Amino acid sequence: MTMASLHSRSLLLILALGLGLPAEVSAQTAAPEISAPVAAELGKLRELTETKTYAPALALIDRLLTAVPADSYDRALLVQIKAQIFLTEGNYASVIAPLEDALRFTERPGFITESAHREALFLLAQLHQQQASESKDPARQRAQLAKALDYLKRWQALSPAPTSDGQLFAASLYYQQATLDPDRIDAAALANARRAANAGLRLQIKPSDSFYVLLLAAAQQSGDYTQAADLLELLVAQKPANSGYWQQLTSTYLSLASTANNEREADRFRLRALLTLERAQALGLLRSPIENQHLANLYLNLRQFDPAIVLLQKGLADGSLDNTRRNWELLANASRQARREPQAIEALELAVTRLPTEGQLEFTLAQLLYAAGRVADARTHLEHAVKKGSLEKPGQTRLFLACTAFELKAYDDADRWARDAAAFADVRKDDLARLSQAIAEARRTPATSKS
Repeated sequence: MTMASLHSRSLLLILALGLGLPAEVSAQTAAPEISAPVAAELGKLRELTETKTYAPALALIDRLLTAVPADSYDRALLVQIKAQIFLTEGNYASVIAPLEDALRFTERPGFITESAHREALFLLAQLHQQQASESKDPARQRAQLAKALDYLKRWQALSPAPTSDGQLFAASLYYQQATLDPDRIDAAALANARRAANAGLRLQIKPSDSFYVLLLAAAQQSGDYTQAADLLELLVAQKPANSGYWQQLTSTYLSLASTANNEREADRFRLRALLTLERAQALGLLRSPIENQHLANLYLNLRQFDPAIVLLQKGLADGSLDNTRRNWELLANASRQARREPQAIEALELAVTRLPTEGQLEFTLAQLLYAAGRVADARTHLEHAVKKGSLEKPGQTRLFLACTAFELKAYDDADRWARDAAAFADVRKDDLARLSQAIAEARRTPATSKS
């Protein structure tokens, strides 16, 4: 409950009705009267409040309160005025004491109107929730929320009929109570929040989004992602311009995919996540590089390589995807999965120019070139890889380079790169031994080695 909402909901107190006028009473009961000493000061008090001179007004009230009986109409009147002044000032914490004092007089005929009684109960519920929200002490938060719920229940008991505002407030109080300790959600309070929100939904032809948002939060807290997805589908239908709802819906489907019982079910939720992103992008939303990355990953996870290739190519060309090694490798891998090896090579040949310091891209390109039978080209890019560095397996890269040199009968280079590879822990000694033996045997053949 915000301070603004507290300020907008003013009490129907004596200040609003006119100072000095008692509430209506039945014909059989004498109307309560203000004592002469207090009545003599009411004109001055009215003047101070109308000119917003609140500090002197509060001082005058406190002086009068010390002289009136504890159970008198004077006191009932004065504490109501005091509460109203604090409320007008925005001093919400100070409203509580005089307002609770005023409620002591609700059983006294004519002291407080029925409507003012209800308004006071509702406002006290709001004020205690505000205090709970501002407190950092869990014990105090719990106590304040308990008071808020108590006042709200009393307000509901006096209200002629349930209202959507009341149900929403009740739901928010129960939800706040349920989530006081994020590590130990109060399941009973969370169930009460859902019941109150569902009851509120039935009170309006076109319910407020706030009910659905609260139900969504409750579903997320309880791990009910299926219901969360249903609620978010409703929210994106009602508020399609809200990008936050689309993001949450995508994330919810991905959560359902991660907890699916089998791969087929996981793919079904991944497809829903993908379609959600596409629907949002059709509205001009979720078009950042991060969201485009999610979309590309979903295409690849669903083995939809052709649209993945189109998205990756476009994104890396126009900047709608980040120019990273991972994205270039994803493009190359998608091309290979689609059995387009030449296209994969072309992608990595472009990548090494776009990211000139990435030695690992040179290594990946060399692997593809070697697989395509282009050994000399593979050797060239392996040399670039070693020169650039930033390699995941520097020893293996040098060993691979030594092997390509050996295949090209550049035995001196092969021997040099093999010895260089031996200095790295990611190279197996038996691999080096076999290569060294092959180099030695090749040198003993009649053909001369060349480098």
